[in-house]
Amino acid sequence: MKRNIFILLMLLLGTTCRAQDLYVYSIIGTVKEVKGKISSEITVRQVLTPQSVVNFANGSKLVLVDPKNSKQYTLTASGTYTVEKLIAKLKNSTKNLTKMYLTYLMKQISGKGVLTSQKAVDGGYASIERETDDSLFINMEIPDSVKAEE
Repeated sequence: MKRNIFILLMLLLGTTCRAQDLYVYSIIGTVKEVKGKISSEITVRQVLTPQSVVNFANGSKLVLVDPKNSKQYTLTASGTYTVEKLIAKLKNSTKNLTKMYLTYLMKQISGKGVLTSQKAVDGGYASIERETDDSLFINMEIPDSVKAEE
């Protein structure tokens, strides 16, 4: 009986002490996660914790979403730090998110929404890129005949 209670307590402690998940929303430059002597490049939608060790190349930026606390962290640095230390160091880079915007971001991160970027290009071109597993690229060009009518 005592053993069952002990196991139950350990399970409850394990679920309540679980590290908070921080989701990678955006990366500019090269940011790597360091685990011991091994480092691997961080990707969009990857999950980090405050204890994760990250290495920033010069000019790199990492945007993390914290759904538990409804916050977004924009981290910029050069060197190797834990995520927790960077968040504490860069307090002014923390944004509070509304519930609606947080839901929107989490849909994009989970793949249920679409991460898109739009670019306007000179000469009547517009391109839309969809950054999902089933890549889609749309390139719309205004035909010369339509340009002449304007």
